[in-house]
Amino acid sequence: MTMTNFTEITRSFQELSGLAPEFFMDIRSDEELSRATAFLYHFDFEVKGEGPHPLDPLADILMQKIAAYEAVHFPMPGTDGPDMLAFMLEQRPLTQKALAEASGIPQSTLSDLIHRKRDFTADHARRLGEFFRVSPGIFL
Repeated sequence: MTMTNFTEITRSFQELSGLAPEFFMDIRSDEELSRATAFLYHFDFEVKGEGPHPLDPLADILMQKIAAYEAVHFPMPGTDGPDMLAFMLEQRPLTQKALAEASGIPQSTLSDLIHRKRDFTADHARRLGEFFRVSPGIFL
């Protein structure tokens, strides 16, 4: 049985949190929300097209913090991710196929999201938020 090296984990965490504090920030104000959202857009831009990235789990945690802040401070009663996605497709007008090509999310996945057969992930929300130029939190 291998023993977890907490000393090494602590050192690595301190180094990472010093290099990218935005991954670990609390969101308590609109200014912090803007900073976190800008950081996620920058992160997506830097790693786009590389497939899954080792830092994706940290981006997912930050996305959840963004969504939690927005749910409290910018509630959208009666509207959820599937409704928002369907509304935005209709407003463009844009086909699922065109959105799939632009966002990198397979058309079948977009259909499943709209028809509530699948839950949105933070990655879906980030990609859709980037494409539509809206906060990713509206899809979560």
